[in-house]
Amino acid sequence: MHKDLAQIVNIGKNIYCENNFRVFNGYKNIFLGNNIHLVDTLINAGDKEGKVIIGDYVFFGHGVKVLARGHDYELFDLKRQSSVLEKPIEIKQGAWIASGAIILGGVTIGENAVVGAGSIVTKDVPDYGIVAGNPAKLIKFTNRELSLFEKIKLLLKK
Repeated sequence: MHKDLAQIVNIGKNIYCENNFRVFNGYKNIFLGNNIHLVDTLINAGDKEGKVIIGDYVFFGHGVKVLARGHDYELFDLKRQSSVLEKPIEIKQGAWIASGAIILGGVTIGENAVVGAGSIVTKDVPDYGIVAGNPAKLIKFTNRELSLFEKIKLLLKK
């Protein structure tokens, strides 16, 4: 078993990762379901609030980053460097996180949602939602068309 994967305390069955998979911090705060493909993902979980929960049948493309920890932009110099903010991340069952995506703290990715390649996710993604871009925005749903109201709401956000 991969050395970083072996240190994760809360782990399900059938977890696949490659040699470049890495946990930067928070082994005890990572919760992996079953049948997950992590490939060469980097997970930076926290020690307290920065839980990373990944549900069953979630899979990642290459170079995905799951970052539940960050720094306080309102601080400067050594204070900024040494401060760590933590927010939880949950990626629900069946989600697909495409290559190069970055998931930031405080975000929930809904069931069977899709995050497009290279996207930076700063807000929640609804169940069956497809998001892409920097920052990631809702494009459509995998199981239905957007309603007229949803389309107008998206247009007004631009």
